[in-house]
Amino acid sequence: MQKSKSRIVTQVEKIFWLTPAILLTGCTLSPAIPVIGAYYPGWLFCIIMGVLLTLLTRRLITYRNIRPGFPAIVYTSLFILYSMLFWLVFF
Repeated sequence: MQKSKSRIVTQVEKIFWLTPAILLTGCTLSPAIPVIGAYYPGWLFCIIMGVLLTLLTRRLITYRNIRPGFPAIVYTSLFILYSMLFWLVFF
């Protein structure tokens, strides 16, 4: 005797099979930037801008004679903050 599936089970199965297709659609294009004919990944520019902005911030902090309590943590956090903000704004 053959059992028929309920509607709920068939809908759950459809959703189960469509979920990977929906999740993989974000992998269609990589954020690459063409520079003089070569494609560089977008995260590379975000890291470079994060380092440059962190160095600029460090220069401003030392110019004003402010000494942060834990410089390694402060500058690492600033680097991560600037890199992620740059990614968020431009990509």
